[in-house]
Amino acid sequence: MRIIYDHNIFWSQKFGGISRYFVNLLKNIQKKNNIDLRVIAPFYRNIYLKNEIDKKKIVGLYLKKEIPKTSFMFKSFNKFFFKNFVHSYKPSLIHSTYYNENIDKKTTPLIITVYDLIHEKLGIENNTKILPKLKSLKLADHIVSISEKTKKDLMKFYNIDKDKISVIYLGSNHALTNQKILNNANSEKPFILYVGSREKYKNFEFFLKGYSISEKLKNDFDLLLFGGGKLSVYEKKKINEYKLHNKVFHKEGTDEELYQLYKTAKVFIFPSIYEGFGLPLVEAMANDCPVICSNIDVFKEIAGNAAEYFDPSNVENFKAKIEEVIYSNTRLQELKSLGKMKSRNYDWEKCADETIKIYKKLVI
Repeated sequence: MRIIYDHNIFWSQKFGGISRYFVNLLKNIQKKNNIDLRVIAPFYRNIYLKNEIDKKKIVGLYLKKEIPKTSFMFKSFNKFFFKNFVHSYKPSLIHSTYYNENIDKKTTPLIITVYDLIHEKLGIENNTKILPKLKSLKLADHIVSISEKTKKDLMKFYNIDKDKISVIYLGSNHALTNQKILNNANSEKPFILYVGSREKYKNFEFFLKGYSISEKLKNDFDLLLFGGGKLSVYEKKKINEYKLHNKVFHKEGTDEELYQLYKTAKVFIFPSIYEGFGLPLVEAMANDCPVICSNIDVFKEIAGNAAEYFDPSNVENFKAKIEEVIYSNTRLQELKSLGKMKSRNYDWEKCADETIKIYKKLVI
């Protein structure tokens, strides 16, 4: 069976959850003797792909530095090359790494993975549909969803037949590490960890406000923000407005550094109002970090009883839940134990095996 993966996510993301998903999927699929896989990425910028996938499996060149004002040119070349490669290579199946309505698949089966419907949810009043996504979903022969919640959203927003969608969970075992524990990245106190993007749906301002109204938390714990890019002018303004300028620390770093921060954090807090899965949730649990998160459906689906939940619209409830957990050694240890057990349900080899089953059904 000859499977090819396109360039889309590996050009658009240097790092990120979607490219992490595909690289871990590829790492496990390439172990299978009966599958010949290729990533067709003539030019790519993704660090995971560069460092973790056998170069023989990649048709393309890693671009270390971007050349200003050339992104469109590289993207166009990638599309042109991919189209011609499909025609000459004649794969058994194409697994698209992101929405691409321009794939000329002809009779070759096509799979697409859907991660979330954040844009649709944010535009719910207007019944928003994203046109490239809609075209891609119609073009696909089968769709992989990373959670039951995302599957339900797909059925709701795009009227996709439930039999066309398979739910396959992500893994957590990529986050296991034996490296030496790092320091607290400028924080001298025990710290509360926040990871990743701070976009509106991530509820970051709510997170800051909830922390700021607790004198106990401010006195005993700093906030450590990992990743997500530099703090914006607006974010810095809010940090100063809540008088947290000497309480909040930001760090960019490698995945290995993040996994160590999970191990040293007092708790990990995930305040989002919407997610497709929530990879940091299972990363934290795998690294013995107690999880406190929003009571949204997908987090309950993924974490079950292994997390403490709060109302993401009620700062007083947020404050109370954090204080209740963080000052209880019994509850912290319970969450660590439950989280560790729960994280074992999320395994990349299992993800790969379930994905291969779908490949085989479409190819046969």
